[in-house]
Amino acid sequence: WLICDHRAQRRYGLGWSKPFPFPTTKYVRAGYLFKAPTLIELAHKCGIDAQQLEVTVSAFNLGAEQGHDPLLQRGESLYNRAQGDALHGPNPSLGSLHKGPFYAVKLVPGSLGTFAGLNTDAYARALDEHGTPIPGLFAVGNDMNSIMNGHYPSGGITLGPGMTFGYIAARVLAGQAVDGKPAGQPDPF
Repeated sequence: WLICDHRAQRRYGLGWSKPFPFPTTKYVRAGYLFKAPTLIELAHKCGIDAQQLEVTVSAFNLGAEQGHDPLLQRGESLYNRAQGDALHGPNPSLGSLHKGPFYAVKLVPGSLGTFAGLNTDAYARALDEHGTPIPGLFAVGNDMNSIMNGHYPSGGITLGPGMTFGYIAARVLAGQAVDGKPAGQPDPF
């Protein structure tokens, strides 16, 4: 669950529910956005342990007011801070939750990108467990193992490599030269 207070929802929005001046009513009615005057009532609506939610929010608030998140280290990376509110301190990406109503959206796994796609060579050919190209199988974009080595520096990070390796794969499939070498030649690396 992703939880915020009224001030945060109205200023930044929460999930698909947009910030002020857009109303939240349609999201609450649809069962997407949960709203309650207290954390205990919010927990009941969400089907989570109310006592544990209060304990968790209390601990989070103490850290947020000091500018850190001791449990999950949110707000510590430059990426986190750059995505926060530059006018909010001490940490632009952390804010305590004090005054209701409180809001929640359920977080579920999704498919945005990957860091662990198929291993490929310099020609975008998919490799087997021995590092040998699999005949006829290519991978680019989100299907290709990330060139960022398991890091996610920004949204869209697979777009440039996807276009580049898509171009390379197309040239190889068309039997055209890549980097001055005829297609199908051994991997130069």
